[in-house]
Amino acid sequence: MMRDQELAGLAMTLGRDANIKITVGGNTSYCTTDGTHINIARMPATPLGRMLMTGLVFHEVGHKNYTRGDRPDGLLGDMMNVIEDIRVDRETIKDRPGTCFNLEAVTTHYVNKGSLEPKDLPQALLGKVMVHGFGRVLRQQSILTLEPLCDEIMDDAFGPDFIDEVAAIIKDIPKLRNTAEATAMAQQLIDLLIQQQAPPLPQQSKQQQGQQEEQEEPDNSHEATGSQQQPGDDGGTVEPDVQDTQQPDKRGQEDDGGVQADGAGGNGGGCRPTPEQIVQIVKIKTGYGDLSRLIQAELNEMADSVPYDKRATIPTLPFIGRLQPAYGRLDEVEALSASSRMRAKLMGMLQAVKRRPKSYGLSGRKLVSRRLPWLETGDPRIFSRKVETAEINTAVMVLLDLSGSMCDSYEVANAAAFALHTTLFGLKGVAVCTLEFSGKDQQPDVNLLVEFGRKPLSENFNHRPVNGTPTHNAIWAARALLLARPEPRKIMLILTDGSPDSEVDTTAATRKAMRDGIEIAAIGIIDENVRHFWDNHRIIESIRELPAAMFGIMEGLLTRGNESTGRRCAS
Repeated sequence: MMRDQELAGLAMTLGRDANIKITVGGNTSYCTTDGTHINIARMPATPLGRMLMTGLVFHEVGHKNYTRGDRPDGLLGDMMNVIEDIRVDRETIKDRPGTCFNLEAVTTHYVNKGSLEPKDLPQALLGKVMVHGFGRVLRQQSILTLEPLCDEIMDDAFGPDFIDEVAAIIKDIPKLRNTAEATAMAQQLIDLLIQQQAPPLPQQSKQQQGQQEEQEEPDNSHEATGSQQQPGDDGGTVEPDVQDTQQPDKRGQEDDGGVQADGAGGNGGGCRPTPEQIVQIVKIKTGYGDLSRLIQAELNEMADSVPYDKRATIPTLPFIGRLQPAYGRLDEVEALSASSRMRAKLMGMLQAVKRRPKSYGLSGRKLVSRRLPWLETGDPRIFSRKVETAEINTAVMVLLDLSGSMCDSYEVANAAAFALHTTLFGLKGVAVCTLEFSGKDQQPDVNLLVEFGRKPLSENFNHRPVNGTPTHNAIWAARALLLARPEPRKIMLILTDGSPDSEVDTTAATRKAMRDGIEIAAIGIIDENVRHFWDNHRIIESIRELPAAMFGIMEGLLTRGNESTGRRCAS
């Protein structure tokens, strides 16, 4: 169940479902060339933003799963991209029928916006392919309105025969099985365009052919045809101007490369490109029909329209990496000893209230008619009622600070995180996950150490600290993961020295998470700076102090409630 209406939460769900890495942040949307990572610019979760992001994800996941090879240059690349878009969207819809609504919504949006209206010959040719593929193959009705304009532009250039030849090629789009076949079809269409460099032979009408034959006969041919003689200046006659009678044919050969104004000879409109122009058309990359580019550009515009001070309150989703186990100096015995001391007392503190679906009693407001026969058996419980039972049903996210400022305390922090995860993992009804945050070179800001449902090992907590302290990114990532969990109670435990890269962003992330019902507490590792950011905190100097600190933190979470936990200014 999707509980997070922000783009970050939706992106996380889509990414997990489509097996693609998605982040939300910054002012630029982009897709990596290999299709494995999509970033959405930081922006409010408007209906348009959600629609565009969802369409982009499903469109790109289709390329990731079904496209093999790079895009060629020039118009061939544009044509291959359009044909491949149609093919991979068709395959995506086969695998996930519900995506047809998201993909059609994107096409309809850009048709209505006018972004797909063809302006010249290459766009008309690409548009004709899009109309057939998206309109007839994928049944997206809105794009069919572009076909008359595409046909008109192509008819003006090369006539109806060219349109028929294009249609004969693209009718096989449903038969395409891979990228190589899509590229071959694109090459066919470009070759057809190149063939138009040679002007067509003029086709004369029967009347014009008859006039030409009569003009080739002896001198009396004009009498046989009934040609009128014009009086000359000396009172004689003047023969009709043979050049004038052939003028229509000469215009047909000379006007714009041989295109006749009346459409004779299979051409119409008199706008035929010259061979030089066709060469240039083939070389130029138009970008027409690239839906991914259109979506990314519009998402960037929406992000740019957000005031700078409001961006701090917009949830982001950083890329969550995964660190491999490392073997080091973690004191496993001491950590496990602390874990065993914590487990018994935490069992009672982590209880959450859960309602049983059915219960019956002697009184109530709703009578259950099917239980009336039970009265004869001596059971008077005929009223339905809701009974609440206390059960452990909690999701906990442990955030471990492994930044450069933790050099003197990371061993304590690693042991504390291992002890915490081990303790919580041993409690029935508790789901626990641990993330680390740091500024490691060539690594994401946030990395997964142990995911939900996995048993923690000491080697998962043996990493050394590096560089910055992106605490706000860790909170955004933890928030998105927690909101996707089914447990009604959600807790975030932060182990840090309390020196984040950005105090403003950390405060904003804390505030947003708390408003979403997430309880936050912090354990300061040999440092008291945590008190500036989270009211519910404890300070420890060694792993031995962790059990007492955890008892105090959990007592604060249970007795003071969500409104007063976390940052003082959150309300």
